Amino acid sequence: MPSDHSFQDKETDEDNNLTGISSLLSNIIDEIKRICHAARYNKLICNIFIELVICSAEPIVRLLQYKKDDMCFESENLKLDDLTVLEQFKIALVNIKEFSKCITQIYSYIQYKDVISIKETFEQIIERYRTCVKDMNPRFSITDINEYERLKDDEIDDFATICFSGFRGILLNALRRLYEFIKKQSLVKDKKLDHSLMICNQGINPAHKLNVQLIINHINHDAGNFQVNLVIPKSKRDTFLLNNHIKLSAISFDQFHRMSKIVSSKLVNEPANQVYLEIQYPLWELIFKKENIILPEQLINDIKSALEYNDPYHKLMQIFEDYGHFIPSKVVLGHKLYRVPCLAKNSTLSEKKEFVSREYFETAEFNEFWSQWESSIARCDFGESFLLSSDSFDSKPFKRSDLKEWFTSCLNNNFNGLQIISWEKLHPLYEILDDNLKQKVKSILGIVDHAEDFKIKKKVLMSGVVQVTEFYYYTVELPYPLNFKNYQIFGKILTQDGKPINHTVIKFKDMTKRKFSIMIDIDKIKSIYVNLQILWIMVGSPEIGFYSRNTRDISILASGSHKFVYAKNLEIPLPIPENLPEDSIICSSFKYPKNCGPNFMANIQYNNGNKVKANIYDDSDLHPSVYNKTKKEYLFQWCILSGNHEIIIDDNSSSPEKMLKLKSIGQYPYENLPKEPRNYEYGVISHWIMVWG
Repeated sequence: MPSDHSFQDKETDEDNNLTGISSLLSNIIDEIKRICHAARYNKLICNIFIELVICSAEPIVRLLQYKKDDMCFESENLKLDDLTVLEQFKIALVNIKEFSKCITQIYSYIQYKDVISIKETFEQIIERYRTCVKDMNPRFSITDINEYERLKDDEIDDFATICFSGFRGILLNALRRLYEFIKKQSLVKDKKLDHSLMICNQGINPAHKLNVQLIINHINHDAGNFQVNLVIPKSKRDTFLLNNHIKLSAISFDQFHRMSKIVSSKLVNEPANQVYLEIQYPLWELIFKKENIILPEQLINDIKSALEYNDPYHKLMQIFEDYGHFIPSKVVLGHKLYRVPCLAKNSTLSEKKEFVSREYFETAEFNEFWSQWESSIARCDFGESFLLSSDSFDSKPFKRSDLKEWFTSCLNNNFNGLQIISWEKLHPLYEILDDNLKQKVKSILGIVDHAEDFKIKKKVLMSGVVQVTEFYYYTVELPYPLNFKNYQIFGKILTQDGKPINHTVIKFKDMTKRKFSIMIDIDKIKSIYVNLQILWIMVGSPEIGFYSRNTRDISILASGSHKFVYAKNLEIPLPIPENLPEDSIICSSFKYPKNCGPNFMANIQYNNGNKVKANIYDDSDLHPSVYNKTKKEYLFQWCILSGNHEIIIDDNSSSPEKMLKLKSIGQYPYENLPKEPRNYEYGVISHWIMVWG
């Protein structure tokens, strides 16, 4: 029989065994808890990383693609000074993907015991990812996430809440901003909004890629505002613009006409007899910063080279055909239905511009408006009236019954499938040039800022000298054949030292594309003067096909022409602009019907009130019955030039360059201004020119 001592020992052993078993069970339970916590931790890391990869992969792939396409990355949300960070970010994403794959393949207890090394790897990878994101944009507001990565075991249960509301939320928000930027950049690229624009008979097309910086604004924050516009085009020009989604105020008719002659036939001011209806859903507004548009270097060189040609106008027009006529300044994107049908006879439609909600299109007011529009347009073979989408790839007609489906698609699709619904503002390509080069191009195109009120498009195209001999008739061969013969010749007889001979009539006639003729009454002057010369200048548009570099600095400050029926004491008022430069000179000429005998002269009068008039009289011996008293068959032409120039005479011969003072061809209109009106006979007018048609 065992002693009490041995029983106690046995009991103690059993207690020890129970304690050991209990301790073992406790340790096993703790280990199971630790494994479960570790597994939860691993799974959470895996989920976070998978989501990061999903959110990051597409933007980074797009960025890498745009890098390959040399796309500009300047934006208020993104600025990449060093594009190598894209490659680093790509490596970080690959590491995340591989690490997540490794975690998802952990199943056994032995592998779970390596949770510490897994956590260390996690810390390294997330730190690398965080660094890459900061490198991509230092302005991203990303807080220090290390505190969320170094949690104690008893905090693991709260890790999900902390992580998802902490660094994960911040990173994902930054990535969403990045992704929004990428979508907008993608839209710019897909619609070729970073291109110059070509205007042609077929409409408006992208021409040449540019380096641009733009701002993209959401303009329909209420996400429900539609716009109904009904416009009655006043001319075919308006119809052309509206058909191509160009706002009527985007650019002036003159700018279109000067930049592209191809569309001039469409941009005439003839009545259009059409009506334009659009229903639009604007969503995004793109603003292009003019000062940040960088033109291709080759374009700049081509323009400079064109200015060295004797026909710079057509060289420039060819450059615009190659590089584009305009640069977008403001563009609106969204969805639009529109149509420009012909108006029916006796239509009473009035223009309409209204912002409405989706519900408006279900009202009786809209039904009445649609019925009125439908009854006011010319009927065609399509039956029920319809509108077309601004999407050129979706050409199906939208009838009244189809509008509900279209409205729904607009509200459900705020980004994908956006179309250009309005070119709000366009810059002519030359406006992007530096000031010096821009002014030279504008001068060639006939755009002179200080003369805009007088619409001065003419230039002094060339000059020449004819030596006077004993003959009264001279033929002047032009240095280059012209495209047109709509030019004017002004001239004056000078001595060899440049002094003007004011009392002699010169007649210019037979003006063609290759030559013109000069007639003078040599008998009246040969007994008084010897060794004379005729200085002449040609005035017209550079479109004519020649614009000498020797005369491009001469500005035409004003010009005009007046048809008249001759009568005694005839006065023609001249609308001369105020504040003319002191060195201005005035030139005039007369144009006659063929075989016409009069020798008209003009006596210019000027007074302190800035009023100028020309008194016209005939210096010939013709009987008054010769003049046609009912038909305006005579034309008086005049122009004012900046006279402080020495001009190099255009001459194809090998003789030395000859220079003459431009002021010798005329006199100053304000010279010796009297207190009372004064007659300037044979003086203020530069010369008496008789031009035969």
